[in-house]
Amino acid sequence: MRKLIPVAILLGLIVVSLSFALTAQAGDRVLNLNSGDASAPFTVQGEPSLVINGFDLTPLGLTFPATIDRVSIAVSAAPAGTSVTAVVYQDPNGGSPLDATLAGQFTTTVSQSGVFTAVFPTPVQVNAPVVWVGFYLPVNFSFLADQSGSSVLTYWAWSPGTTFDINRLSSAAVLGPANGSAPVNLNMSGIARITAEITGASGSPTTGPGTPTAVLTTPIPGRATQIPALGNEPMNVMRFFPPACDTLAWDTEDIGISFNGSISVRCTAIWNGYAPVAPSGYQRLQLYYDITFYDNDGDPITTKLDIPVTHCMKPNPADVNNAIMGIASGVPRTWEILPTLRVGELICAEVYKSGGLSYLVPVA
Repeated sequence: MRKLIPVAILLGLIVVSLSFALTAQAGDRVLNLNSGDASAPFTVQGEPSLVINGFDLTPLGLTFPATIDRVSIAVSAAPAGTSVTAVVYQDPNGGSPLDATLAGQFTTTVSQSGVFTAVFPTPVQVNAPVVWVGFYLPVNFSFLADQSGSSVLTYWAWSPGTTFDINRLSSAAVLGPANGSAPVNLNMSGIARITAEITGASGSPTTGPGTPTAVLTTPIPGRATQIPALGNEPMNVMRFFPPACDTLAWDTEDIGISFNGSISVRCTAIWNGYAPVAPSGYQRLQLYYDITFYDNDGDPITTKLDIPVTHCMKPNPADVNNAIMGIASGVPRTWEILPTLRVGELICAEVYKSGGLSYLVPVA
């Protein structure tokens, strides 16, 4: 094996720390091919390599042009200050991405493990029925792959001993799927944990004029599941709100460091009767918390944050094994399922906007 070499035994679903951006909630849909709960880390060796996942947009019924504003990758290890380039390609006919064209790219820095999210300064517009999204990664960069599904959905590209022009995939000396076949000759036995968020031209789907549906941003068809924590998450940065929001905490470093103290967040416990109806297949439990982000002038922030603020909730012990955090927003308010990290007796999620927070559990 030349390019990506497993460096440890299978891990949990995603190795996550609390100071990264979990899949953001900006797009209407999360593009995610992962379905298993086992991962293995792989390390780029030899030369920089492009790692991309292919997504068929046809089943989503999107109105084009659609836009992709975020691409995420589950990082196992990255040297401090590692530079990566997020890419989006559009493909008119599927199959090999050889004839796909670059729709957008964004170079940024990764400094730690966890699910890293690259936010494009300007959302990338796509018009094709198939997209390929991923990252151009440097040597010694280690990421996670879902050990389930077909590896034909993850492609690799590189040129031995040098770089290649990511504007033209045909310029790569090696391009192919990681299913053990030539020329990549690597069988990942699964799919790279790379996701993206996409929005159709007409915005969220509707069930009627002015009636948004509950958008479930879950990577697993039917039900969302918790992401197990690695066990070394920096929980000392979390601070619980005062009563009556005393089972909800926020990440003080996200506020103090990521935003340099330029925003604040407040919480109010709201009567449960004001909570919107739970999404199909879920039951909403416990308190309904209304959180609001404020700027330096004390004005509410009505747009999505560029950087998320981690929030953790302490559910009823009887629910902690299945609880998923959700946020309710919009007019009327509807639920979005947040990718949820389980850390001991807490469940945690990245929050990008003001809204109502609660937890939900799947029902039969």
